[in-house]
Amino acid sequence: MPIVRVEWLAGRSTDQRRALVGKITDALQDVAGSRRESIKVILHDIPPENYGSGGGLIADLEAQTGPRAEVPTEAREGEQDRAITSPAPRAPVPELGGASRVFDLEQPRAPEMPMYPTHRQAGYSYLLHRHHEDQYRPDETGPRTSAAGVIICGEHSGTHIDAICHQADDLTLYGGVPVGEVQSSHGFSKLAAEEIPPILAPGVLLDVAASKGVESLEPGRVVTVEDLEACCEGQGVSVEPGSVALVHTGNAPYWNDTERYLAGPGMSTDASRWLAEKGVIAVGADNMAWDVPGLVDPDLGCLLPGHLILLARRGIYIIENLKTDELAAAGAHRFTFVCTPLKLVGATGSPVRPLAVVPG
Repeated sequence: MPIVRVEWLAGRSTDQRRALVGKITDALQDVAGSRRESIKVILHDIPPENYGSGGGLIADLEAQTGPRAEVPTEAREGEQDRAITSPAPRAPVPELGGASRVFDLEQPRAPEMPMYPTHRQAGYSYLLHRHHEDQYRPDETGPRTSAAGVIICGEHSGTHIDAICHQADDLTLYGGVPVGEVQSSHGFSKLAAEEIPPILAPGVLLDVAASKGVESLEPGRVVTVEDLEACCEGQGVSVEPGSVALVHTGNAPYWNDTERYLAGPGMSTDASRWLAEKGVIAVGADNMAWDVPGLVDPDLGCLLPGHLILLARRGIYIIENLKTDELAAAGAHRFTFVCTPLKLVGATGSPVRPLAVVPG
């Protein structure tokens, strides 16, 4: 998705802004071959009057088509739907003392961070549309100024959680929901990101790298059921119903080495099934896609088989691109897991900043 930021002086007329957006869009379409509707233009002033999309000002487009219609809340949040997105009861959360240690499990977000190939079109960017100097008139408005920006990114960039609607099994979502009944160009009316509840649950870290006596597993290494069982035995832990299971492979330190990070290890199909049978409510790992990227399951005949099993068939959330190295180094295998996805209506996932809280 091409994004153009233009330093635009205040005081220009709407017609001037409209003409500039159109000319920039024409140029990108002619020179780069970009699709017109995918071109976003940000003029340096206060939005949304100065935002352009598809060759026109967004304000003009909304005046013609009207704002997006809201999906009625009752259509999204019925009792049956809540049951569908809560496949296992929450396990009791241990009490936290004042000496608890908090581990931040989010990777830093930047344009150069690793991206799964199918999500690179949206990418990630942060742009200031208002600078402090723009409003600095101390004689008229005093010393206070402000700055603000816009974030443009895919929902599956950086550390994020997959909504249940992210994956389908023969065009059917978890719970027997046909894709065609709930999907539109504005997202999903069921099983989308806004239905993911805040997660506060017991967590367990299965440190496969330490179990194998290495800092990190080799690229493309398949983590098996036997690997996870060995972790449980060696660490003296178990995976309980209603808990969140995180797998440490040692891949997180390669976050700044895109090629190495993308080639990292992942879970086997049977490992995903094993965790699902344990009754977890969510799983996560320090890799790009939970599964091994590019590896086709011979029985299911698809890439990312764990996504099919966990999301589409079992209704279990997947959290990707976790930063688990500090948690693993501390030997903190049991903790309280905290994750609060954004209520992005209709979205197939959400950026998150998960935490592991270890009692003192």
